[in-house]
Amino acid sequence: MMVEAARKYRRVVQVGTQQRSGIHFQKAVKLIGEGALGQVTAVRSWNFGNSTPNGIGSPPDSKPPQGLNWDLWLGPAPAVPFNANRFGVHPDRWSTFRMFWDYAGGMMTDWGVHLLDIVQWAQQVEAPTKISTSGGKFALKDNSETPDTLTTTLEYPGFISTYENRSCNSHRINEHGYGSEFYGTEATLFIDRSGFEIIPQQDRENDRLVPRTYSMQMKDTNDGNYDHVGNFLSCIKSRQRPISDIEIGHHSTATCLMANISYRLGRNLEWDAAAKQFKGDAEASKHLARPCRAPWKLEI
Repeated sequence: MMVEAARKYRRVVQVGTQQRSGIHFQKAVKLIGEGALGQVTAVRSWNFGNSTPNGIGSPPDSKPPQGLNWDLWLGPAPAVPFNANRFGVHPDRWSTFRMFWDYAGGMMTDWGVHLLDIVQWAQQVEAPTKISTSGGKFALKDNSETPDTLTTTLEYPGFISTYENRSCNSHRINEHGYGSEFYGTEATLFIDRSGFEIIPQQDRENDRLVPRTYSMQMKDTNDGNYDHVGNFLSCIKSRQRPISDIEIGHHSTATCLMANISYRLGRNLEWDAAAKQFKGDAEASKHLARPCRAPWKLEI
């Protein structure tokens, strides 16, 4: 409906997947598209950290701070008492409203969307065909609702992609606490916000590293945040669609939402992109929308 509204009213809408404005992300996507890695059959993305045991804490419900209209802040979400973590706005830390199902989707939609957005861009796909997510809130002793440990496997035509989050153990993969690795028949590409690296595939016969033209480390990065804003302002003037147009944001976000639906239902799902429904699963399809609390309503 956001895409439909943007098109109906001819608005320029830029979403916050700002990695698309990063020079080295653009370079890496171009190399993947040109076949520098060979055929990519798998991608792995991850975020790891350790906030045990207290996580975001468990503040008691209380009166909202002076000047805050809590009912208006909740909007169409269910009416609940004010809680500092549900509000989540604090000058000294990351906003914690993200860890409650009424307003967000935990790390899957907070960080996962940035990583999987690049995966779908590089692999030129819009949605997975099969989704399988498992995890739980196993160790954190706080009042958050979303899982502290999660793994999702997404199947696309020709490859699979996984996203992992650990909030209870910060052991890194090859010294990287977050990022994505693209596994091709000829090479592997690792990328995060500091740069990217292409690692040649080993020789299939004698296990030697085979030199590749694209074996390189990319450290010449830009500030994607500033360039992202610049792209938006430029498109307001030109009326062109921005690099992270609302339709792109819809596809990347929908993938993460489907992963969360699989987690919350506790089963694998199959997605029919043309029908915008889960195949043979009416219960899962009900989770594609939710009712608004009166007097709020959703319309274009």
